[in-house]
Amino acid sequence: MSTAILVEREGPVARLVMNRPEKHNALRFADLDLLVEKLHELEDDDDVKVIVLKGNGRSFCSGHDYNDAAKSYGLEPGVDGSKPRRPSQRSRLSRDRKLGENYKAFHFSLKPVIAQVHGVCTGAGMYLVELVDLAIAADTARFSHAEQRLGLAGNTWHLNTQILKYGPKRAREILLLGDEFDGQDAERFGTVNRSVPEADLEGTVQAWAERIAQHPRDALVTGRAMWQQAMESLGGSEQFARGYAGHTLGTNLRFEEDEFNFLRERRRSGTKNAFAQREGHYSVK
Repeated sequence: MSTAILVEREGPVARLVMNRPEKHNALRFADLDLLVEKLHELEDDDDVKVIVLKGNGRSFCSGHDYNDAAKSYGLEPGVDGSKPRRPSQRSRLSRDRKLGENYKAFHFSLKPVIAQVHGVCTGAGMYLVELVDLAIAADTARFSHAEQRLGLAGNTWHLNTQILKYGPKRAREILLLGDEFDGQDAERFGTVNRSVPEADLEGTVQAWAERIAQHPRDALVTGRAMWQQAMESLGGSEQFARGYAGHTLGTNLRFEEDEFNFLRERRRSGTKNAFAQREGHYSVK
């Protein structure tokens, strides 16, 4: 049985805990599937009024486990080192549609969700923080959309939410540059509601969760449903439908010889070195 996702209950407050601390809670596709499965179980649990999303160890979530993504998408070289056969668009679209549905589950959760953020928060971790109701971060947390440097360049599942959250210019800056920023800047940008000293993070989240749990159950669920309807009027679900097609296209690019190709560098020197080369390529000259 997988222990990558844990569930903790304490009265009306439940915690969804990402539990791959040795990987900074990088999510494999199966982990994200399980995270959503556990979210739905908590939605159905009438004793639970509010859900806290957090990570064990040094970080909240460092995004997708890239080795798992490469394997799932059929991008691994053959055992003899031969170049992998390009996967079909239908298989890519099918996987990405499921991925989009998983993100949408958090966007439209039936119960309020608070993200408790520390350490690294990028890629899938950033998406979750941007999509849930509330987020509180440690001042020392490190946020970025560095995954955009793999060839997405501003192509995400929930651009409408990001535009609403940051404003058009800031959203484009955060996505196109992929720069890292701390918890205090995350509060200033609107990524999180509050930034607090790391020693105060757990207590602050708990206090907010307990305050929210004072509301009646029906009021919380009805209020969440009304929030979903408001987001739908702004194209909430429509962007996820566009997003999975955009993700398939954006991760199936043709790179020219003078452009940084993460997959090519990964085949040559391995995942860790390819990430280091990516950061060097996009660093300020």
